[in-house]
Amino acid sequence: MMRKHTLLGCTMLLAVLAWQNAAPAFEEAGAVPRGWQLDFTHDQPRTLAVTLPDGSVRWYWYMAYKVVNNTGEDRLFIPEIIIATDAGDILTAGQNVPAAVYPAVANKLNNSLLESPAQVVGKILQGPDYARESVAIWPAADHDVDELSIFIGGVSGETATVKNPITGEDVLVRRSRMITYATPGTVIKPEDQPVKLVAETDVMR
Repeated sequence: MMRKHTLLGCTMLLAVLAWQNAAPAFEEAGAVPRGWQLDFTHDQPRTLAVTLPDGSVRWYWYMAYKVVNNTGEDRLFIPEIIIATDAGDILTAGQNVPAAVYPAVANKLNNSLLESPAQVVGKILQGPDYARESVAIWPAADHDVDELSIFIGGVSGETATVKNPITGEDVLVRRSRMITYATPGTVIKPEDQPVKLVAETDVMR
């Protein structure tokens, strides 16, 4: 169970995300998926300094992940990864990430099975032999962030229709994975940033 302050923080973040996606709110998804569900596993997010072509050095977060299709049918995998922080940042993985960053991350991970975020989009065949491995990358903030939530869409076929309480319109929401990390304190070097898993669950968004 998440702590009180974490619940409050996530509620605020989810409200912002819901507004951006025209959905009224998020709620925790049921324990048993009502549609197909890909098996999604991931590493802990880490930071990396990358020297860009113009000579500047920027810090980026990256999170390696693996997806296995045990649903009984081949599926189309189109990941949508959104990052929200307690500082009010709303980021889409891959946006504002220069081309030079992925090779630097891939070199750090040293995984021969790793695919770029662009390459991993497509059909995922059945079984562990056809697992797809990739990485989510987003720019590190230049301000203090004590908590971040990562939303993984595209790993489930479960959908639902809910009413927007403001407009009364029907809104389609999808089952997504939500992973929340605490990143407490202010550090001089981003590589020294503590990262602690707070909660991992599925939500409808």
